[in-house]
Amino acid sequence: MMPTGWCPGTRPVPGMLATYPRTSCVRIFFGPGDGLPPTAWSDQRQRLAQVPADADVIVSHKDPEVDAAAFVAAWQATGRTGRLILVPHHEPEQQAGGDPTPAAFRRSWTRTRSQVGDHPARHDGRLRLAVCWTLQWVRRVDAAGRRVNDWRTWWPEHESDAVDLVLADWYPYDPKARNPFRPAGYEDPAAALAIMVELSAAAGRPWGIAEINHPRITRAGDFPADLDPDGSRCADWYRRMHAWAKANGCQVWSHYHRDEGDLTDRTVEQQALRELIAQEATAPRRLAPALETLRGEIARRWPGADRTVVDATHHVDHRPNTRGSVDAIDVNVTGVDTDVLLTAFQRHPAAALWIHAGTAARADDGWTRRAYAGTDPGAGRLHLGIRPAEAAERDPRPWGLTEESGMDAKQLLALLNDPAVARQLRALPWQYIGGGIPRGMSTLGVLNELVVTVRAIGEVVAKQSADPAAVRALLPAQRADAEVMAAPTNGSGGAVDLDALADAVAARVIAALPPDPAGLSRADLTAALRDALTGLPG
Repeated sequence: MMPTGWCPGTRPVPGMLATYPRTSCVRIFFGPGDGLPPTAWSDQRQRLAQVPADADVIVSHKDPEVDAAAFVAAWQATGRTGRLILVPHHEPEQQAGGDPTPAAFRRSWTRTRSQVGDHPARHDGRLRLAVCWTLQWVRRVDAAGRRVNDWRTWWPEHESDAVDLVLADWYPYDPKARNPFRPAGYEDPAAALAIMVELSAAAGRPWGIAEINHPRITRAGDFPADLDPDGSRCADWYRRMHAWAKANGCQVWSHYHRDEGDLTDRTVEQQALRELIAQEATAPRRLAPALETLRGEIARRWPGADRTVVDATHHVDHRPNTRGSVDAIDVNVTGVDTDVLLTAFQRHPAAALWIHAGTAARADDGWTRRAYAGTDPGAGRLHLGIRPAEAAERDPRPWGLTEESGMDAKQLLALLNDPAVARQLRALPWQYIGGGIPRGMSTLGVLNELVVTVRAIGEVVAKQSADPAAVRALLPAQRADAEVMAAPTNGSGGAVDLDALADAVAARVIAALPPDPAGLSRADLTAALRDALTGLPG
């Protein structure tokens, strides 16, 4: 899922929600002099208070001396389940309407970081701090095609650890056009958004679109030709841009529903935006394979009905991401040793976050335990989240909660019946470091030759001894060499009953496995072990 929505512009939020049901992202802007009022979350006359509780909210402001701590506390008190993406100094590079100098911009970020950078909601992923630039400014080039602006001018390098997200506002720009800001065609999505992938990689942060719109290309819009009089090409462009962004890591998408981006009278483009919003709200979801493994191990270690829950609303991890993967489960902790579970969870490379009983901890924070900022502290549940990366989601390694490390009875039987595995099992007990065992002989074969040699030497000594019977009593049992080579022993010289041994091992294995009516039977396992033992070298 890529949360998708709009900036309402001059339109009322309730009306926008009626036009675009199931909106999952709304951007609200506080202009110069507006500050960052905490009451905006609770005053139902204010836009923030009218936004759905489960939607992400991108809040940007222009004033340096704001109380971000009070604003975030007021947001937290509402019990919202969507993320708050806070942008200090929206588009500072415009240098208009009271925008700061680079030095003032950096001081403002230091203030923001000191107020909310260590807030528990930021540690559990619900509060994100972001920079936001205008891509027209970043992409601007001179006659030689060289960029004339450097985004690093407005990058808080000294507080970069506090930046969670790189946002930008996308508007048309083509330096080759007669009017670079009014190009005569719709730009290919890969070319239009490649700069965002570049900025994301350079900053080391994920990216998103805070504002985007495109006017229809018609003479009525001051373009040189009527390329798209009915808006169908523009609507198709929106769909392609949205799809490319989602496929290339975009975290959030907001249409700028104002001025030329106001789609109220552009019904074709409006329908396209409505479809994109609905598409994300109903995105297919599947539990990440790594969590399926964890879920299975938990169920075997602590059986119980409704032990794990995938679909929850208390945390954004339960939303499907752009790959449709859900990266969190909730565990009913009744009867569960949470210390054992957390110890195993924190050791796994894919693990990212847990929440339980008013406490949260993240791998990126060294598993430091902190107060949980959400409205559902999880007294009876344990929230387990993994890293939102495909490699982590598909990590096949077990979590170490069960002796069989996730292997069920059928898998064990298949392994025993695999000829390659059988060969390795036969070889493993006789592996050693160093030399001395003749090529082609087993360890038991060499030991048997030693027994035969000792017996032969002992017989020579006995014949020369005054008391031959006493010498012969010290020699190994007088059995035929072939019999010694063929018969496995129990460690005391006696032959081993392979059927009894296989049955005893099978009984212990079956007892250690959880009940599985459709799984491996004791008779099946005994037969497999008997075959494996029979094939062992003498």
